[in-house]
Amino acid sequence: MSKKVLFSILSGVLALNVLAACGGDTEDPANEEEPALEEDADAADEAEEEEEA
Repeated sequence: MSKKVLFSILSGVLALNVLAACGGDTEDPANEEEPALEEDADAADEAEEEEEA
């Protein structure tokens, strides 16, 4: 295989990978809410501990 053909194929693969990596935001919105719930639970636990002390 000539270098020119090899470089053409590799540059095409690289271009497709770059386009695929920059595509769609598919984050789960449920994951964004969970840390807030955990923080609230931790704050509630700390408040209970302070009341007991």
